Amino acid sequence: MKVLLLSALKTCTGNCCTAQRISDYLQEAGHDSLLADNDAFSSSSEFNQHIAKMGADCVLAIHAYRSGRLLLECPVPYSIVFGGTDVNEHHRNHDRLVTMTAAVAKARFLVSFNKPMRDQALALWPDIDSKLHIQPQGIVTSPSSRFDFHQHLQATCGIPKDSSVFLLVAGLRLVKDPLYLVHKFSEWHLKHGDVYLVIVGPSLDQQFTEKVKTTVKRLPGVEILDPLSQGDCHKAMQDSTALVNSSLSEGMSTAILEAMDLCVPVVARSIPGNRTLITHGQTGLLYETPQEFIRLADNLLASPDQRAAITRQAKEFVDAHHSPQDERCTYVSLVKGMVSDQWSAAGQDRST
Repeated sequence: MKVLLLSALKTCTGNCCTAQRISDYLQEAGHDSLLADNDAFSSSSEFNQHIAKMGADCVLAIHAYRSGRLLLECPVPYSIVFGGTDVNEHHRNHDRLVTMTAAVAKARFLVSFNKPMRDQALALWPDIDSKLHIQPQGIVTSPSSRFDFHQHLQATCGIPKDSSVFLLVAGLRLVKDPLYLVHKFSEWHLKHGDVYLVIVGPSLDQQFTEKVKTTVKRLPGVEILDPLSQGDCHKAMQDSTALVNSSLSEGMSTAILEAMDLCVPVVARSIPGNRTLITHGQTGLLYETPQEFIRLADNLLASPDQRAAITRQAKEFVDAHHSPQDERCTYVSLVKGMVSDQWSAAGQDRST
């Protein structure tokens, strides 16, 4: 079977990582999985031409708006994996909600990563319950053995090798709110010169990226790096004191799960998507304000026992709830059912 997997494919983004992982599962199962970037098509008719050219039997799309806008006249069966910002943010725009509603109505099945995403989707579209599945993301990490993050930081930013690095991995766009902590963190750095906040991620909004770079440039202790390859990014996490999340909203943060899998403590903003992954003080630390972040980060530096306990419990959580084997089984079964019209029996809803 030839499956066209439609997603944003910007390097180092969560949707891209998810798409590549699902594509690998389908290939391993004997299907021909073809990746397509939703930004490469300006209209549904242009995308339909691509479907015909590729000879695809079905489409598996990630994100109900970014990909859904291309599916309104799709000539083959398709299904949608909610990305997070679609059900959390894009529904606030009337025109985008209309587009998503049309795309969701014709989808053979729908997938959310967790119960809050599922509940939000049902609040928007109450009649989709029978075709909506919950499948947490499976996590696979592969740190590069040849990348020295501290050496890279010293060469690119002049950060001393023995520094405590708090790493924020996120595409540069408003919803990730990378500037939320920078001023308080810079104040902390001026008092304790060995702590640094390092922001790593691709530009997803050019105007906003320029604002971030301009702001960071004048703040001691805060640096911004170009995107890293997945393996190098995983190694950067391993070499950091903690992973930081400052997002306004999340579906299910791949970066948080990767850090947990790599036994790196996570200090994350207390928002619904993050609270599905982190129990404060057990699998990570949650903060409400920049001031609280600084207090928690400072305590983490002073308490090796706290770090050890958090990372151990976080790793156990990921192993128990974010198995790539379970994820593989779900998508292989659902894709098979999508073209056989047996999708409703392809698998039971999974929950976290």
